[in-house]
Amino acid sequence: MDEELETVRERKKRELMREQGLGAPPAPVYVDGSRNFEQTVAAHEVVLVHYYADGGAGQRLHPVVESVARETLAAVAKVNVVHHQKLALEQGVEGTPTFDVYADGERVERVEGAVEKPELVTLLDEYAPF
Repeated sequence: MDEELETVRERKKRELMREQGLGAPPAPVYVDGSRNFEQTVAAHEVVLVHYYADGGAGQRLHPVVESVARETLAAVAKVNVVHHQKLALEQGVEGTPTFDVYADGERVERVEGAVEKPELVTLLDEYAPF
């Protein structure tokens, strides 16, 4: 029962923060180049960057990543490495899917390969301001 109550409280807190403009966008932001990438990373306290290519595991993770964007206070940015090869190279991305976590504008974590939603949420919660 206590765990259920805590879950409800957490959900309400996140809803209030979003209503007051304190959270991140409820949907992923599609990055369209290096400048947009830098602006996105700088604009939010915690950002999950999902590097993907059309087809394969990266594309299959789209619903997971969209769910993470809705349910966490982190901003989620998506980078198509086929369309933005230069940006992917600048960031040292060697394969997809790759996930980077940025906190206060600095990359703090990198996870390569397919991951489950709970792993991403736990990772983001480590850096969340609340």
